[in-house]
Amino acid sequence: MKKIFLALMCAVLFASVSFANSISVGSMNVYNFDDIKLHAYSTNDNMNDHCYIVETPEGLVLIESTAYKENVAALSDYIKSLNKPLTAALLSYHPNGYKSYGDVKIYATENALKSWAENGSVYNLTQSFIQALGDKVAEDLPQTAEIITEGQTLKLAGIDFKILHSSDGEDYDIEIPAINAIYRHMMGSKTHNILPAVPYIEAEINDLKNYQAKGYTLILTSHNAPEGKKAVEEKISYLEKVLELAKNSKSKDEFIKEVKASFPDYAGEAYLEMSAGALFN
Repeated sequence: MKKIFLALMCAVLFASVSFANSISVGSMNVYNFDDIKLHAYSTNDNMNDHCYIVETPEGLVLIESTAYKENVAALSDYIKSLNKPLTAALLSYHPNGYKSYGDVKIYATENALKSWAENGSVYNLTQSFIQALGDKVAEDLPQTAEIITEGQTLKLAGIDFKILHSSDGEDYDIEIPAINAIYRHMMGSKTHNILPAVPYIEAEINDLKNYQAKGYTLILTSHNAPEGKKAVEEKISYLEKVLELAKNSKSKDEFIKEVKASFPDYAGEAYLEMSAGALFN
């Protein structure tokens, strides 16, 4: 009976076994891939941030941090509890609280690093969080990093991480061939995304069609739990419909109304409103 249960779990959860691990704030799920583990952290707060730790026999690689100090502290303590060296931090769009992880090498593209500097987009976003939420926010942002480029492959903790182009332009995507996974800042099959322009939506559709062609079985994102191939198909359908509505709607309000009617169960209404504001400014 136990073998049958595990087989079913493997089929459902990206050919891996997923189980919950204890963490003081938020929740942690762990996905097993032979000798590699993926620790997926959800903050379970109003930011709905997700961060990832890739664990190999040689060490740990952190993918993204999060916004609140208490979550950063909980994640840092969890990393220490794994009793392996943190060999690298791949910080794409969520670098807050980086000092809590100790003397770890941070990797970023030039554009990502610029976005963390004064008057950069992530810097300004962090300042707005501080104004609204005060000292709850992890305000420390890296000012230096090991610069990486699109198309570059890094060998970290004994496995490859390939740096890919992102439609956002300021962050970067990460391919992890050893577990057939891709990380991107935003997706979520049932969540609205920030879509500021028609060419951006078209680029997102192209990116996801490339995901289909490559056959990634695990999609990691900063604002949604890990998903599988079906999520990519669903997101392409969503983006194609949103693109149609963006081209045919005559106003911001009409666009929002039509998107909601087409996708009534989607979360992230604030993201939809941000998209509408940018598309119909």
